[in-house]
Amino acid sequence: MRIVTLGLVAVVAAGALAAIETEYVPLDQIQGEHWDFAFDFRLPQRIVMADKDGTEHAYWYLLYTVTNPDRVAHDFVPQAVMFTDVGKVITDGLYPEVLAEVKKRYRLRSLRNSVEMMGPLKAGEDEAQDAIFIFREVDPKMDRFKVFVTGLSGEFTVRTIPATEEGKEPREIVLRKTMQLSFDFPGDDVDLGADKVYLSSQKWIWR
Repeated sequence: MRIVTLGLVAVVAAGALAAIETEYVPLDQIQGEHWDFAFDFRLPQRIVMADKDGTEHAYWYLLYTVTNPDRVAHDFVPQAVMFTDVGKVITDGLYPEVLAEVKKRYRLRSLRNSVEMMGPLKAGEDEAQDAIFIFREVDPKMDRFKVFVTGLSGEFTVRTIPATEEGKEPREIVLRKTMQLSFDFPGDDVDLGADKVYLSSQKWIWR
């Protein structure tokens, strides 16, 4: 069994990457534009692709549909990061061969990566767009993982971080309203294709 726990912490660090997270922000501290996109998604799936020389590489992909329920268009700049239960961090990447294979499997006429999705998202259900996040697998033994999605809201807050050394100035950081998706992936590392992914929680946080 791949048994490692993943706890929700205030500061998440992996290598040089660190993020401050919180679930609660007072209403009077929320800044920006007050809109949220609707975000519907399929459970993440694992896919193995072979290079021209036969070398295999594994990826995870998350299909989603984004809709603007507001009356006016808003810019959509999607970003997604995967955190595994052993501290590995993977950012959404551009893998044309994976996108093409997923598009064929699901018989989708239109499926866009994050770069192609950047720009104004028109209002209304008729303008909903299908898109994909793709993560290259770096931790085949993970039991749990989280995906953080930003770009779904116009809201943010600013936090002041006290100076940690004498003579240093406090610094301000921007926390954006972020969709946190938590998944369980129980099983063994012998036949990963047979293991199923389960959604354990979905919620807004500030990150």
